[in-house]
Amino acid sequence: MLEPLAALSEAGLGVMRYPRLRRGMGYDVVVISKAFGRGAMRVAKAAAAARSSLIFDICDNRFANNRCKGSARHSARTNDLLCRADIVTVPTERMGRLLIQSAPEIRDRVRVVPDMLDDLSDRATRLPLIDGWRLTQLDTFLARHPDALHCVWFGNTMPGIAGLCQLRNRIVELERFATRHPVTLTIISNKPGLYRKASADWGIPHHYLPWTLASFPNALRRHRVAIIPVPQNEYTVGKSINRPATAIMAGLGVIADSIDSYEELRPFIVLDDWQAGLGRYAFGWDGEQERLEAGREHLHAHYGRARIAERWAEVLREADARRNVKG
Repeated sequence: MLEPLAALSEAGLGVMRYPRLRRGMGYDVVVISKAFGRGAMRVAKAAAAARSSLIFDICDNRFANNRCKGSARHSARTNDLLCRADIVTVPTERMGRLLIQSAPEIRDRVRVVPDMLDDLSDRATRLPLIDGWRLTQLDTFLARHPDALHCVWFGNTMPGIAGLCQLRNRIVELERFATRHPVTLTIISNKPGLYRKASADWGIPHHYLPWTLASFPNALRRHRVAIIPVPQNEYTVGKSINRPATAIMAGLGVIADSIDSYEELRPFIVLDDWQAGLGRYAFGWDGEQERLEAGREHLHAHYGRARIAERWAEVLREADARRNVKG
């Protein structure tokens, strides 16, 4: 939410990060963004007491957390937040439909606000020493395979739901393609133990890099293709285009399993046909550049800073109007 907040501020709206509501200090609208804990509930109650309108900006972790062990209390708290909100914002229409299925009472309060493009600009002139060393290790690994198609997977892992534990079938695709052309795979994540377990029998050269905010953009750009397997479950099928968009904006090709939100990117990336996609990026890279540039233009137009700030402004105005109606 920080990037949209900064963009709204640049557009002249009076927005700020929320500290806490105190007596005599109120806000027209309070946004709880991707938070589900007890602190979020305290904010919701304070907003109600101050007669502020409440927006609950929810992400797909709502579904992942419901499937995690011991999450009943968490689920109940999330449902309470949904019911308290004047508007519930979601990143995709599919996720909105899933949310309404689990909480039908919010049907007329769900609004789609897509995620803003990730900012992959360098965030520091000098990397921390540990990040610089790790990138050097990555360079050494890639240099050992100079003719390979350098692929990368990045993301979080929800055991049994998505992530490293779900890569096996797509590793088979990479292994199959490696009989025609050499392939490497870099994993960017914060689960080294899961990586070691998952990669024990991989038949292609692979490397692990811990994710950090400072090193991620540099690491991503060292590759040609982002692979994005998407298992079909309620956590994944409502996800936004954030991961393929991040790769496209970094100049990478993308091969992914299709979900509803990815379909608009089909003209620019490869969905489902893994062998054909690997072939395109290995043997026809120069010919892919116009397609990827068109993808970047599409993303800027629909998910750039100005467009998402405009969409947030629309939702904030609606929330403020609801506050005025409530009196």
